[in-house]
Amino acid sequence: MLLTGEDYSDLVTYLTGLFSIKKIPEILVDRFRIRYKSCFILDGPESSTGELADRFPEEDERDRIKFVNFEVSGLHPGQESSVTINWDSIEIKPDLDIKIATDFVDVLDRSTFRYF
Repeated sequence: MLLTGEDYSDLVTYLTGLFSIKKIPEILVDRFRIRYKSCFILDGPESSTGELADRFPEEDERDRIKFVNFEVSGLHPGQESSVTINWDSIEIKPDLDIKIATDFVDVLDRSTFRYF
């Protein structure tokens, strides 16, 4: 499932910062367990090339994260989902009901409130 039409850059910034500053591999947000997998770090601010890194980004790299990958529990009963949050889209595999997907994104949006 691919969610588009919104600006998800705040989620990329928030989640990347949360995991890289705290150096924790997973968090609980409401009923969802989110495990950090990797991120794509652009080579520079004007670049479209970069590297997929399975490490936490360094402080000077956080403003160059194009997308972040997670494994999420709680979207499908008894199964983990792969979630990629990009600046302008969120991809969730395997597909799920649109209501569950939008509820998940709403939970993430609410969790960023104190950060911003």
